[in-house]
Order: sequence, then C-alpha cells, then structure tokens
Amino acid sequence: MCGGKGERLKPLTDSLPKALITLNGEPLLSHLLNYLAAAGIRRFVICVGYKAEAIEQFMREHQDPAWEVLLVNSGEVSMTDRLLDAQVHLHGPALICYGDTLANVDLTALQREHTARGALMTMTVYPLHSPFGIVSFEATKRVRDFAEKPRLPYWINIGFMLAEPGAFGYLKRGSEMPAFLSSLAEAGSVYAYQHEGRHVTVNTENDRTLAETEMVEFFTLIDEQII
Repeated sequence: MCGGKGERLKPLTDSLPKALITLNGEPLLSHLLNYLAAAGIRRFVICVGYKAEAIEQFMREHQDPAWEVLLVNSGEVSMTDRLLDAQVHLHGPALICYGDTLANVDLTALQREHTARGALMTMTVYPLHSPFGIVSFEATKRVRDFAEKPRLPYWINIGFMLAEPGAFGYLKRGSEMPAFLSSLAEAGSVYAYQHEGRHVTVNTENDRTLAETEMVEFFTLIDEQII
C-alpha cells in the first residue's frame, strides 16, 4: 500500500512519495520488497496514487528480474478503494503490507496460524509502547517507580495482513480501513498474529531518524536473510 501523501513527513514528501523516503540510504519500499522476496514472495501488486510516477520509475530501474511487479494507480482515494482496484489482479491469498512499515515478521508462522484457524484474514499485531515515561506514586505523592517508555497492555495493527479472497467481499468503496477490519471482526473472521520482533513505522521525520539510529540491527537482519 504505497498511495498516501505522507503529510507528516513534509517537506520530504513534497517531491517523493512516502514509500521512497530513505532509511540507511535505501527507500522504505526497497527494504520491504527485499524482505518479502527473502521469504520467497516473488509477485507484488503495488497500490500507488500520490507521486505514482516516481514509484513507477524506481521499479523500472531497480526491479529484480525474478519478480513479477504490477502497479495499480487509483489516484487520491481511500486505502480500501485501492484494495478493491487491486483485487482483480489477485489470484489467491494476499499479504497486505503498509508501504511505511517494516518488521521482521515470521511469514511462515503467520501462514501456519492463519491456516490452522481457517481465518479470512490474519493481521499482524505488535505491542504498544508508551512514548512517555510513566510515573507511579503513592497517596502521599511520594514517587514509587518510574518506567521509561514501558510496554502497555495493548496491541497495534502493523499490517502484514494475510487475506483470503473471501475477505475482500467485506470491502465497501469509499470506506476506510478501520471499517473494513471492523466488519471482518464482527463476522468473527479476522485473527491476530502476535509479533514481538523488530518493527518500525515511519510517519514523521523523528520516526525516520530514530529508525536510522536505533534499527541498524534490523536492516542487518534483512540483508543477512537475502544473502
């Protein structure tokens, strides 16, 4: 999913689509495709919109000859509309990934759990961590504990959603992604795959900077898998 404007990454996204913003010298999209290819995926349907021509040029110049790549340009529409436009090009189960999110998800384990549960969709979820330090104190206001950016008892959707063709029947043109996922949840057809490894979502320049300084090991893992 590479069609958004990336408003919070301006001015970087004034000239580039979000998926081509670089981390450690390589675009987000390149990191993601290489990781998926290392896991055995060779066919990619890339949903584009904003600055689509830049992604088209990038793929012409950098596409691995072993890959089959199709770009579907839906213009400025919702994410669910992009999925509907891409649906005609899908020939079975599809792994839906966000173009601004990287994670070393165990795709074999994801598929195993998905199949065992008979799910229409299995979304990958990740523990939510507080962006702030949490202070605990007593009734007297004496501070008892301070936890720096602790893990919270919640999980977030990070994409890597394995969907059966039947899941797309819940899509409604003009709606948003939460409505699509909620309709699947109401039908009891969506399950969670818990990922506790590496993860980065780049929404802001601060996210991008942190990813480059703190996630070097993650990118090394991707390179090692490709090798």
